[in-house]
Amino acid sequence: MTPDLPRVEQVHALPHHLTMTVPQDFTDANGHMNIARYLEVHSTAGWVAYAAWGLGEDVALRGGPASFDAEHHLRYLHEVGAGDEIAVYGRVLARSPRALHYMQFLVDRTTGVLANTFETVSLSIDLAQRRTVDYPAEIAARLDAEIAVHAALDWAAPVCGAMGVRGSVTNAPSA
Repeated sequence: MTPDLPRVEQVHALPHHLTMTVPQDFTDANGHMNIARYLEVHSTAGWVAYAAWGLGEDVALRGGPASFDAEHHLRYLHEVGAGDEIAVYGRVLARSPRALHYMQFLVDRTTGVLANTFETVSLSIDLAQRRTVDYPAEIAARLDAEIAVHAALDWAAPVCGAMGVRGSVTNAPSA
């Protein structure tokens, strides 16, 4: 069962990774933001989060360490239209030596609603070998610190229940 959704005010307590105005070319024939654009927005916001942990694009371009998303779950809650200002916030849920479980929350600042959630499991990758490896100690420490902060929040992450990390070394409680 999916936990209750957080209030927008609760989401605002999370790290902020992106703000933008939705351009007209992000919409589809239904008159709202296209599915592919949600993934693009979350990917862009994800690179901001990853940079803070030491896994940004610049690091990957230099050979790593790096991370590959292995699984996604997107949940659409409210329509987002062209001209709406949106913001993305992130919450780290758990990690194992080689995997990370986190969520992003897309808030439509124009309408004042939580419009979308994005949940993912990502893997630590050695780019030279194209294989999973343990997170380097300094990155693991950054992730663990963020997990501890997010675990102390007074609301459960609205996870889908179908994904997570095995052999978790740190784990934020969900519902």
